[in-house]
Amino acid sequence: MKVKCVKLLDSRGNPQDKSPWLTLGKVYHVLSLIFGTQQKWLVRLIGDGLNGVALFPLDQFEVVSPKLPGRWIVTWSNNGVFELTAEAWSRPGFWEQFYDQDGDARKIFEVERISIVQDDP
Repeated sequence: MKVKCVKLLDSRGNPQDKSPWLTLGKVYHVLSLIFGTQQKWLVRLIGDGLNGVALFPLDQFEVVSPKLPGRWIVTWSNNGVFELTAEAWSRPGFWEQFYDQDGDARKIFEVERISIVQDDP
């Protein structure tokens, strides 16, 4: 699945002219698709620059390729969060380990990221 950035918003939802995270018109591979507890769709993707992996409101993007990665699964947490994601990333604590620079989590992330990109080059 790929999306194109069509508007820039700050963390409060206010329009921005530029962002260190995203570039208007740029196409990004979606790493996960999430319907969160705030009743909003979010996409996890790799942002621009050194910022890395983050969640962004889907309303900043238009879908340019709806093809879902073959390795995605559905998860539904006890607090009502629905997610389409790589099974390897769905285990408890994965993202905490990833952001803590855990080597194993980083390797798992990269394997799944490559698979997502190869599914929809």
